[in-house]
Amino acid sequence: MAEQTENLTYRQLADRLGLSLEAARARVRRGRWLKITDNHGTVRVSVPVFALNKTPEQTERVDPDVHPVRTPEHDGMFTPDNTALSTLRDMMGLLQTELNERRQEVADYREENAVLKEQNAQLREQISRIDGERVHPTHTPDVHPVQRPVFTLNVHPEQTRSYGGYARRSWWWPFG
Repeated sequence: MAEQTENLTYRQLADRLGLSLEAARARVRRGRWLKITDNHGTVRVSVPVFALNKTPEQTERVDPDVHPVRTPEHDGMFTPDNTALSTLRDMMGLLQTELNERRQEVADYREENAVLKEQNAQLREQISRIDGERVHPTHTPDVHPVQRPVFTLNVHPEQTRSYGGYARRSWWWPFG
């Protein structure tokens, strides 16, 4: 069975509920009530009857700063259930143990990180030393600058008389 509704404009809804126009619009938006625009541009909202029939006591809100009056039976000390208390203490003990384990893991990771940083620094130092020797060698190679090649492959006999096994070719020679 479909719930009963009344079609009201925002102004009528605000008057019926005792709200401002914007508060009525917000209430329609929160309630996701059906809105219908007629041919003249007037918006009518299908408001459920139970929303209109609420008494002021049901819609009245309590100020959060106001506390209820305490009666003498509430003034006594509250004694918690011992089983619940022991369960909470056991749970706290487990959580404390787990926290200590995590702290130990963090300490181990920090130590490992320090060792790895030291190894990284040593490796970077070795790399920079190797790069420096590659660019500026500290020892001279055992090669004389005018050393002749030890072997010659498929060299024409005329070319063996020249330095390095190959004769200089003229720039105008087409085959060379």
